[in-house]
Amino acid sequence: MLALMLLGLTVVPASGAGDRGSQRSASAVAKVRVTAVASGLYHSLALGSTGAVFDWGWNIVGQLGNGSTNGSNVPVSVRLPRGTRVTGIAGGFAHSVAVTSTGAVLAWGKNYDGDLGNGSTTDSALPVKAILPAGMKATAVAAGGDHSLALTTTGAVLAWGYNGYGQLGNGGTGSSSVPVVVSLPTGTKVTAIAAGALDSLALTTTGAVLAWGYNGDGDLGNGNKVSSDVPVTVKLPTGTKVTAIAAGGYFCLALTTTGAVLAWGYNADGELGDGGTSSSDVPIKVRLPAGTKVTKIAAGGALEGVGNATVGPGHGLALTSTGAVLAWGYNADGQLGDGNKANSDVPTEVKSLRGAGRKVAAIAAGQLDSLAVTSTGAVLAWGGNNFGQLGDASYAESGVPVQVIQP
Repeated sequence: MLALMLLGLTVVPASGAGDRGSQRSASAVAKVRVTAVASGLYHSLALGSTGAVFDWGWNIVGQLGNGSTNGSNVPVSVRLPRGTRVTGIAGGFAHSVAVTSTGAVLAWGKNYDGDLGNGSTTDSALPVKAILPAGMKATAVAAGGDHSLALTTTGAVLAWGYNGYGQLGNGGTGSSSVPVVVSLPTGTKVTAIAAGALDSLALTTTGAVLAWGYNGDGDLGNGNKVSSDVPVTVKLPTGTKVTAIAAGGYFCLALTTTGAVLAWGYNADGELGDGGTSSSDVPIKVRLPAGTKVTKIAAGGALEGVGNATVGPGHGLALTSTGAVLAWGYNADGQLGDGNKANSDVPTEVKSLRGAGRKVAAIAAGQLDSLAVTSTGAVLAWGGNNFGQLGDASYAESGVPVQVIQP
């Protein structure tokens, strides 16, 4: 989940996850400007304007990409190959993915099911290159529970990793440690991609949405609950065209040309934002406040159910044309940012993000946390922080936004 903006961010060399004192007092800091952020299960990523990448949070299998498996509650530098410039990032269950200026794809962290796409199943604490089909170059990446996606320069989609429910979209359910081509309908060109725990999404040039993979809760939005190993068409309301997509753990969001938000899939905790808790196998409208127009969306939650469809809670985010952030769904860790821990089945405004000249420019969502980037150059985070994924040099969860560590 990407969020675009510029900011000043302090990067502190990694120490052990429990070594809070040395992290706070480290003298070697470098001010960088960040252009994008993303969030996975319990870790977050930031992309610098120079093409460098920084990670923080959980690091049990090297998903921070700094050569170690020590967690960090402040950003640490990913050890990219010399001369590499990254242009896009994504975070999954316990792996991270990046696309470079040359169209290559790098990945690091968990690799049990071929999540890294490098032809092996060995975890890596350093970035490795995914083996793209000959002649193909990537322009964007997405990361799901245990699978990854890449969008190519020709509008094709590649997928790799775990495939037990057909989330690779190539007509089978065998996992792949190298990227395979998704079987898109003839003539289809894709402009954006997203990945949930066990499903995948694609936005086409015509404003239609395709989905494939797990469908036990209506995740594919096609009017049934049968999983599919090839892309199926999401049943959008008549006349609707979509401009952006987002995939949570087991629910999906779509932003329309009118600034409305549609949602489908799992809804036990209010993930669909429609005022109820019944799941839906077709898109339904999120109940936005009257007059609200949304410009960006993000979805998080439930990536830990990988491999066996252990469906769990999630939350949605929306950035409005006025710079406000709305949130709905699961809130036990404060990820809705409204100052309490009660779930909400309709959008509620995140506290402390407006006022004093502050305006949010972008948003992102992880399993238990949320991120916002402001027009003044600050990155804020809220929600669960059990592995330091809020990046504020603590491990305390927060029901209101806190600032990622800065000078």
